[in-house]
Amino acid sequence: MQAELHDEERMMAAGLRMEAVRRLGMALGVTLVLSACESGARQDPWMVRPSARADVMPASSHEAQNAELISKNVVSSSVAFAAPTTMSYPDRPLAENLANSVEMSDYTVALESTGLMSTLRRAGPFTVFAVPNWPLEALAKQWPGGLQSPQFEPQMRAILSYTIVPGKWDEAHIRKVMAQRHVTTIALYTLNGAVLQVRLEAASGQLVLSNTRGEINRLWLTGLPQSNGVLYFTQGVLTPTSSRPI
Repeated sequence: MQAELHDEERMMAAGLRMEAVRRLGMALGVTLVLSACESGARQDPWMVRPSARADVMPASSHEAQNAELISKNVVSSSVAFAAPTTMSYPDRPLAENLANSVEMSDYTVALESTGLMSTLRRAGPFTVFAVPNWPLEALAKQWPGGLQSPQFEPQMRAILSYTIVPGKWDEAHIRKVMAQRHVTTIALYTLNGAVLQVRLEAASGQLVLSNTRGEINRLWLTGLPQSNGVLYFTQGVLTPTSSRPI
């Protein structure tokens, strides 16, 4: 009788072990499937070389807003709404560094609302000519309902996709390509296929952006390295002259 009980206990234990192995196999299978889905869409942080470097991102629009509030006696000190120092880290992706920027809060919200931020979480590389708060807020005043209005989403998506160029185009690389081709203007194809021109301005020696209508957008912060590309801050909004649907 006692031997039969021992046999039954051993069988139950073996059954429990088999069930545990089966569940572990299912969990591993789900993990592998999810990993396979993620690998093509997101940048893998384990493949990024860590860095101790960091660049300070400006917050001029926030400081200007504080000055306006003080002038109107809304607040008595800029300390009341002090903006923390925001850093850009070269071992972090564009999406993360943009989300950390006070100056790019409107741009980041617009990217998320149009679904374009997911692109900047991928391995890339991508070159982003980001638009600060004040140009986007000026644009919002022209659109009933503001930047989040559903009726203006196609226009907003076209403008934002015009700020993203596949490939890594830091300032040194742009100038090198210009020198090799003996030109002062090169054409970059943006995310929606529209042409964004980068021109070397003769008078200042600086790089400026323009569309095919000749409208200009100057650069503010140039070529911050990102783990999946390059980040620029611009000084305005530049609209594409033509594009294909994305």
